[in-house]
Amino acid sequence: MENSSLIGDARLLLLVNNSNHADRLTKALLPDGYVFDTLLFDEVVSKLNQLPIPDLAILWFPYANPEALSAFEQLITTVHDLNISTPIPVLLIIDKYGVDFVEPGFQLGISDILTRPIHPLVLRQRIKLLLQARQTEQAITRFQQSEDSLRLEKERFRTVADFTFDWEYWLDPQRNLLYNSPSCQRITGRSASEFIHNPDLLLQIVHPEDQEMVKKHFFEIETLPQPATLDFRIITKDGLTRWIGHACQPVFDSNQSPAGRRVSNRDITERKQAEQSVLRAERLAAMGRLTASLAHEINNPLQAMYSNIELISDFPLDDKERDQHLIIIRKETERLIGIVQSILDFARPQHAKPQQITVPSVLDQSIKLVQKKLNSANINIIVNSQADLPMLFIPPGQLQQIFLNLMINAAEHMPNGGDLSITTCFENKQVKIFFQDTGEGVNPQDLEWIFEPFYTTKPEGTGLGLSVSQNIIQQYGGTIHVQSEAKKGSTFVITLPITEEL
Repeated sequence: MENSSLIGDARLLLLVNNSNHADRLTKALLPDGYVFDTLLFDEVVSKLNQLPIPDLAILWFPYANPEALSAFEQLITTVHDLNISTPIPVLLIIDKYGVDFVEPGFQLGISDILTRPIHPLVLRQRIKLLLQARQTEQAITRFQQSEDSLRLEKERFRTVADFTFDWEYWLDPQRNLLYNSPSCQRITGRSASEFIHNPDLLLQIVHPEDQEMVKKHFFEIETLPQPATLDFRIITKDGLTRWIGHACQPVFDSNQSPAGRRVSNRDITERKQAEQSVLRAERLAAMGRLTASLAHEINNPLQAMYSNIELISDFPLDDKERDQHLIIIRKETERLIGIVQSILDFARPQHAKPQQITVPSVLDQSIKLVQKKLNSANINIIVNSQADLPMLFIPPGQLQQIFLNLMINAAEHMPNGGDLSITTCFENKQVKIFFQDTGEGVNPQDLEWIFEPFYTTKPEGTGLGLSVSQNIIQQYGGTIHVQSEAKKGSTFVITLPITEEL
């Protein structure tokens, strides 16, 4: 009998070529409470029918050679041959050199494909989506098997289920509301019955600045034969502003006769906030807060190169003297290349992909970028790093951006110089980084707002550095907080969890 359990109790079948792969998958997925069955490749044909029907199969296929295609096809076919009404979704995991299996995989009915390395959070979310999709398919199948007297209700259900979004409703050709999903209350604070009794309620809760745009959209879709989308803001019942991703398209009944329009309103507030955070990060990266000190760093090797080139060009030198000057030019060129590369790494952090990095190496690169600025401000850097710190899975450019923001912030709060102590340690499967300065500190009334975008206590400040840093840290499951007293300095504490890539 098919397993109709909830996602948290779902049974997963792990198809692997060795027990180590099974252990790594189990460890990555353990937080979601799944039940696991494991088969090695050579056991699938003989033992698969002896196991309970899984809700999803995960096939980790580590081979890249085309000769393995036959075994690959047999594994997938065996899973799909299980005698059940709803096919078992199969998630294929391949290495980066296994691209030759992508097209055959989809042709054989693979549900989805992930290429290693894979962040465990990405793997867990993809599995949840596949299980949710299968549960929807099972629900549709059960509904299709109901009595003929429920045919109309079945078609309405399928219309909603086949075009699923967060808050959905269905308008008939006369614009009467036939269906309104209960999720409208979660998004707007208003019940489905309120919208049914007041067809104009949606337009009434649209943000005043977006009213005309939405009215125009509603007017234009009357004659549109194709889907249409629009992003706008609404005011919820409790006065909050939320962004809505609105999508609508014509629907047809089983006879292909017009049946009105299916409308979906999705809460995209978090996505909009994320987009704004990216824009702020790009703006911050372009602000050039290090312009003066970096210009000095670049000018020094350029001056040395220019002077030695002049000596070679303008004075008669023997071969030994010329070689000495050329060696100096080469060293200064390498130094200049290193400085420019560091600037480029900082200028494009948002494009980097997560990778395994060590905190001390990124910290060392960051210090090199601001060393001149801190030295000129009479600020002494003291670094205490715990030996053998575990690696982090995070874009190095983004981590460097965080470190630079905190070091520059500390310098701006020590106008008369001082000490900046940076300490790293490993506690409870988390890497902690402390930035402690001896500066002016932060007033208590400012602490509550210190991570808010555009909040600053400095006339020349942008109020973006700490906000961007917090956004990056939270994106990777970490935290940042500050302890500070006016006139006694501040300590920023970053905590980042250790996550092994699959």
